[in-house]
Amino acid sequence: MKKNVLSLDLGKGSLGVAISRSGIFVTLLENLRFHAGQYDEALTGLAKITENETIETIVIGWPLFPSGDECEMTPIVAHFIEDLKKAYPGIEIIKVDERNTTVEASALLHEAGKSSKKQKGTIDSAAAGVILTRYLKSIGQIS
Repeated sequence: MKKNVLSLDLGKGSLGVAISRSGIFVTLLENLRFHAGQYDEALTGLAKITENETIETIVIGWPLFPSGDECEMTPIVAHFIEDLKKAYPGIEIIKVDERNTTVEASALLHEAGKSSKKQKGTIDSAAAGVILTRYLKSIGQIS
C-alpha cells in the first residue's frame, strides 16, 4: 500500500497541495500563492510544507485540453516536474490527468457549503485532492 503521497495542482500563480498519509484518506493542505510565473517561489513554499512530512510519492496534475492535446500549461508543468526531481531526489513523481478536476473540486466544496466566492482560497488544494483521489483509485487503494 502506498502511503505518504503528496498531490499537487500547479497553476500560474498558485499551487494546490493535498496529502494522503494513510494511503486512504486525503487531507487538503495550504493553498500556496506565488507571483505569477515564479515557480521557484512555489518550490520554496512547498519545501516549507514538506519539511515535517515523510513523502514517498508525488502526484502532479497533468494539464490537457478536453481533447487530450497538450495546453499552454503542459510544458510549464513538465519543467516544474524536472525541478521537483532535483528538489526531491529519489521520490517517485507521477503525472495524473487533471482534466475537469477544478470542476469536480468546486462541486465538492459547494456540497460542503462553500459558495463560489468562498472557494477562491481553497479551490486549488481541493483540485489537488481530486487528483490524489483519482490516483489512489487508479492503483486500487480506494474505491
